[in-house]
Amino acid sequence: MRKKRRKKRYALRVMLFLLAAVIAGAGLYLYPAWKAAKILRDRMALPYSSFEIEVELDRERVPEEQKEMFGTLARLTGLREEAVYRLSVRGAAVEDKVHLMIYPDGEEEPLLEFYLSNDMSVINETILYNAIRSNLTGQFGLLEYLMPGQEETQYMTLEQAEQLFGVEISGLDRFRLSGADRSITAKGYFLMLAVMSREELADGCRFALETEQIVLGFDVAEEERDGAATRMRLQIKNLPEVLARGDRLLSLLGDWLPWENLQGLKSLSMTLTQSDEGTISVPANLVNQETIETLSKIRAWIQETFG
Repeated sequence: MRKKRRKKRYALRVMLFLLAAVIAGAGLYLYPAWKAAKILRDRMALPYSSFEIEVELDRERVPEEQKEMFGTLARLTGLREEAVYRLSVRGAAVEDKVHLMIYPDGEEEPLLEFYLSNDMSVINETILYNAIRSNLTGQFGLLEYLMPGQEETQYMTLEQAEQLFGVEISGLDRFRLSGADRSITAKGYFLMLAVMSREELADGCRFALETEQIVLGFDVAEEERDGAATRMRLQIKNLPEVLARGDRLLSLLGDWLPWENLQGLKSLSMTLTQSDEGTISVPANLVNQETIETLSKIRAWIQETFG
């Protein structure tokens, strides 16, 4: 009996030892993920990040008023309509303010520049005006007298932009990548990193997870110094299908992205980089209303004449 008890105690000790070893091993393996999760929580606070986004819009799911705006924008600027459905977006988010530069497919210069905030949102009127002027005066020489060139950078409110295009676009000021309600906790990051593959980098770790339609990855620099990047990469193909089936990766991201505003996208590719952009100031030098009225009349004339 004593021998049996000793054997049982010995077997129990071995099992406990193995269990402790497994737990210790798991802890050692997962510690880099937890360490990286805390770094991401501290550094990747969205109000202080820059981003690059590639989007393709789904024509079938884009609201009719947006289709009308894209069609008008293409006709006024001379762009291929396909180009305005495939966009590159570069910008930064600081506190409650967002700065966006939007490039149509194949274009090296931005067509649209936005400053969005809770108090006031504006669009760069000069960039858009000169693009429209270049296209229209090339087709209708007489318009050079009605549309003199602009050198000083001026901005227009979203209400003025609505008048210019003849459609409602005020919902744009709801675009946000920032906000405390969309932050990710260290636990949230850890749950993602723990199931990702890990690769050692010279200055930190690279985590990645890839499915058939989603690629999610993080580069985590252990020390903050020049050239040491901390960034997030997200690519989603066939976004409507992914949203419809509630992909697990999206559930891990929680409400960090405004999924409710992404229903019209076909695909999304985004890189979010930790950076200190300082502050973003919304410009106050607004274009005079006479220019907006002139442009809206020209837009209405083009729509009536050419459909």
